[in-house]
Amino acid sequence: MSGRSKFVLIIVAMLVAVIIIEYRMPRRFEWNPTFAHDDSQPFGCMLFDSIMSETMPHGYTVEHKTVWQMERDSTLTEPHGLLILSDDALSLGELERFLSLIDEGHVVLVGTTVSLYEWADTLGLTFHWVNNFAIRNLAGKNPEKTTIEWTAEDSGYPHDSVIRVYEQMISRTMELPPDSLCVDSLPIVSLAEWHDGAEGNEDGPIAISLSRGKGELIILSAPLLMTNYAMLNHDNGAVLIHRLMNRMSHLPVIRTESYVEKTAMVEQSPFYVFLQHPPLRWAVYLTIMGVVLFCIFTARRRQRPIPVIEQPKNGNLEFVRLIGTLYWQEGNHQGLLQKKLAYTAEEIRRQTGLDIMDAEAEQETIEQLARLTGMEADNLRYVLHNVKRAVDPANVITEPELKTFIASLDEIVQNL
Repeated sequence: MSGRSKFVLIIVAMLVAVIIIEYRMPRRFEWNPTFAHDDSQPFGCMLFDSIMSETMPHGYTVEHKTVWQMERDSTLTEPHGLLILSDDALSLGELERFLSLIDEGHVVLVGTTVSLYEWADTLGLTFHWVNNFAIRNLAGKNPEKTTIEWTAEDSGYPHDSVIRVYEQMISRTMELPPDSLCVDSLPIVSLAEWHDGAEGNEDGPIAISLSRGKGELIILSAPLLMTNYAMLNHDNGAVLIHRLMNRMSHLPVIRTESYVEKTAMVEQSPFYVFLQHPPLRWAVYLTIMGVVLFCIFTARRRQRPIPVIEQPKNGNLEFVRLIGTLYWQEGNHQGLLQKKLAYTAEEIRRQTGLDIMDAEAEQETIEQLARLTGMEADNLRYVLHNVKRAVDPANVITEPELKTFIASLDEIVQNL
């Protein structure tokens, strides 16, 4: 048997031994909050969604559309319960869209932390920072759990402790208006209140209900309580979840994942599957090590000079300038303006979700764009109408007109 064959046999034996050892070792949990429908880790929502789909009497579904998209495709023509769980920032414009739906009879439950300070003035509430969950801060320690009490007396539930959690899962607490439980004559009710004896922490509500129009807005400042971990918490974690969800049980419920960081594209990769499982991960590592060793020993016998390769130049900018110069020299003003309009439409869609090229929803799109940019709706309508008409090859655009149109489109993008 040659030396190379012995080396291959040793590598294979090492791979088999490591796979067997890793397979028998305990599995590690991932403590990253994803709120993903297909995530079975503690802070995913696979188990949560499964139980809700069985317990919500009028149906429970998970969508990947924004609220604006569901309004456009007529999903929300009838009142629904909407559930949004996210650690990402939700804009003030999203809150205004939620409030308009609530006026029509929808019930919206938003579990978030980052967005609360932006919403404070609109809701008339004060938010206090408590913790930022990090598993490394709990490693090797034995922290005590604190208490959350259900405080909504008109719900039919007893006013007692319903759940005990680690205080690190409570991101923020809220402070209701001191004089009355009303903001602009709309009642605000505390649903769940967190109590902690630690010095420096702010006790107070973590879930409040704001009745508005025909519907209800529920704010939860500790979204980690609506995950797989809380559903399996032996200290009655599921009780709080079901009491909150019961406030929209008379409606079909939709949970949207469009406001959380997307992980599906990463999880679809076969290499990601190998790295998720420790035995396969170590198999990949040892294979790479074996290939590296093989290359090293082979290179010692077959050394060749390696030519110096220059780094390829990025010619994208030069290409764009060349095309623009070509259009300009040929006097193709329509072509230049058409490409500028396409770029502007894509930038607006990427930042706001609005499609200025959709002729059917032009009136609604211009009104929403006016609110986002602070520009006059009539001015926006005039600019977009003239630009769309100018890109028609049947029309003639002079050089001053082209510069004016491009400056107007730049102004819209800069005001976003």
